[in-house]
Amino acid sequence: MAIIKTFWINYCENSSLHGLRYVVKSEAKPWERLMWAALMVVAIATIIVNLFASWETFSYSSIQIILDNPRYELSKIDFPAITICSINKILYSKAKKLILNKYKDDPEQWKKYENSLYAMGMLQYPHYKDLSIFVKNNPVIDLPLENISNIMLNLMPTVDQMFNKCFWRGYRYNCSDIIRLQRTEEGFCYSFNSKTSERTANDSKFNPPIAGLNDILIPLRNNAAGKMTGFEVILNSLITEYFPIDRRYKGFNIMIHTPEDFPDISSSYKIYSDLNQSSRISVSVKTIRADSSLHRLSEEDRKCFLHQKRTMHHKNFPSRRSNAENNCYSKCRLLTTYKRCNCVPYYFNVNKLGHCCGIEHLQCLGEMDVLQRNVQAPEDQPGFPKWSVPVFMNCSCPHSCSFVGYTTEMRHFPKDTMAVTQLSHDFIPVEVYYKERFAISYQRSTKYTTQDLLTSIGGMASLFLGCSLVSMVEIIYVVYKSLMMLKHKYFKVLSDSKQLQQQQKLVLYRRYNTYRFCRPLYIPPSDSPRRY
Repeated sequence: MAIIKTFWINYCENSSLHGLRYVVKSEAKPWERLMWAALMVVAIATIIVNLFASWETFSYSSIQIILDNPRYELSKIDFPAITICSINKILYSKAKKLILNKYKDDPEQWKKYENSLYAMGMLQYPHYKDLSIFVKNNPVIDLPLENISNIMLNLMPTVDQMFNKCFWRGYRYNCSDIIRLQRTEEGFCYSFNSKTSERTANDSKFNPPIAGLNDILIPLRNNAAGKMTGFEVILNSLITEYFPIDRRYKGFNIMIHTPEDFPDISSSYKIYSDLNQSSRISVSVKTIRADSSLHRLSEEDRKCFLHQKRTMHHKNFPSRRSNAENNCYSKCRLLTTYKRCNCVPYYFNVNKLGHCCGIEHLQCLGEMDVLQRNVQAPEDQPGFPKWSVPVFMNCSCPHSCSFVGYTTEMRHFPKDTMAVTQLSHDFIPVEVYYKERFAISYQRSTKYTTQDLLTSIGGMASLFLGCSLVSMVEIIYVVYKSLMMLKHKYFKVLSDSKQLQQQQKLVLYRRYNTYRFCRPLYIPPSDSPRRY
């Protein structure tokens, strides 16, 4: 053990750790050694306490969003999807033909069927309450549940009936070549550049988004900004196609959203047919990218989810290709409707859940009108007394860590100010374009990174003990050498002990068992072999 003790004393006298040499210094007095030893213990304890604090901060680090690039290229971002919905979901001329075929000679049934079609055309979130009141006050007739979706598809305006002209980046295209049917919570609509729109075998090859390798949908992009550089459309007003009892303002709802998202009708713009105006919607873009440091945190700690860690399980749900927060709430409303009323609205193509909601379900839908508008309020936050919190859906919809956001601004102009041919009141021009030539890029990351943790640990160790990573390697090396010395000494003692035991056994063997030797110790010479 003396050699190991000498080895450790030699290390302590030459170590770079502050104060360690004075603990083993032979000339130092006992109280001096004790003082330096106590100082080192306090320093080590302080380092350990701060180490645990730094680790806790690292493990539960807060999130920060910092500016990454204020001139992010538009060519790296998908052009937004534009969804356009006619306020009137059923063309009255088509409805009359259908009613004539069924109840031409029965005015009473005619009126009931007309009211039922009008009610189904009004079926949209979040106005279910109005429908239940309408059904109570007007005679209606139940529609076949299995045919409601097809009836609404057949009675809605076609692309050619709703769109007059379509332009993309200044070039005119056939509207049917670049517009697709879109399911929304408002009903059947049409969209441009949307991944969640309906796809058929008859679609044109350049109908956006375009199918690439492995059928991956690739939306259109744009690298220009300003008027007449994006998507332009001239809509037919359809003023004469409203039901006589319809007292709503006539026009369209327009939604701007990411191509991956299911359209959110709460963010729609209204364009009215009778105002004789053109509408321009300018779009500003921001993108937020999740840093790799977020992967070490749980979803609960980072307060957002990563796309590659979450997938949709409902294959037929229209928003299956996206992970947006709005899509989650749409799915939650759908499932809530099914659980409460045992049906789904006709504009959802979810055959596995059940049949479409019909006239007989409008009362149930009206009762859950408030329910679908609210989600659970936080319990630990002030400002939410029990009397002010209504019934709510049981939804858990965190937002995405990485996303693209579109900020829109709509302005109306008289038609005569447009640099195009004068248009009559029957046409409504709408234009959507980028407001600026660049987007703004942000990065979402943890405030306390792995590099910060290493810097903190190294700084504390250097401040209190004057040690570094090399010092830690030195200590490991000294411990290793000490263990090797002990091992060498142990095996040497063990070897000497075994050798001594073997010598003792040999002496005893020769003393008491000499007759057991297989060969004689001496053989005398002889001419003939001697037998034994």
